[in-house]
Amino acid sequence: MRQQHLKNDRDSLKTMIILFKAHQALTEYIKEDIKDSGFDLNEFGVFEVIYHKQKLQVHEIKEKVLVAPSSLTYILDKLQKKKLIRRERCETDGRVFFITLTDEGLKKGLEIFPKHYDNLKLIFNELSDEESDLMNSLLKKIGYKAKEQLLWNIYILIINLQIL
Repeated sequence: MRQQHLKNDRDSLKTMIILFKAHQALTEYIKEDIKDSGFDLNEFGVFEVIYHKQKLQVHEIKEKVLVAPSSLTYILDKLQKKKLIRRERCETDGRVFFITLTDEGLKKGLEIFPKHYDNLKLIFNELSDEESDLMNSLLKKIGYKAKEQLLWNIYILIINLQIL
């Protein structure tokens, strides 16, 4: 009985395990790829968002990277110390700062990102356009379901707290 239960669980979670293993392998590949860039993985991700978007508010960066909000300030401080970004206060709202690249930051981005993207293409070009489209669709479906379930769990928790 126990063996059957374990087999059923393993079979039903196979896709999740494959996804997690692929994520782990990609993360290690990316860490190796960027090791000479002078960034750790989190710095690289934040710098990449700023490089592509050019001018963002801090909260916009938080929405685009997988970094804890408390770590983002630290990462931005490090990038600023490296003279790659600058913080510009909004003229109409002094509480708001925009993050932009310096000339040195733009130069660094032009130096590292084309090579990095070529290296990522070595992995992702393994998929046909149709496979890539399907994968994108399926990953979005799973992501949206996870967010929906999380919101539902929070809703149930709030309802239960109100009953108490």
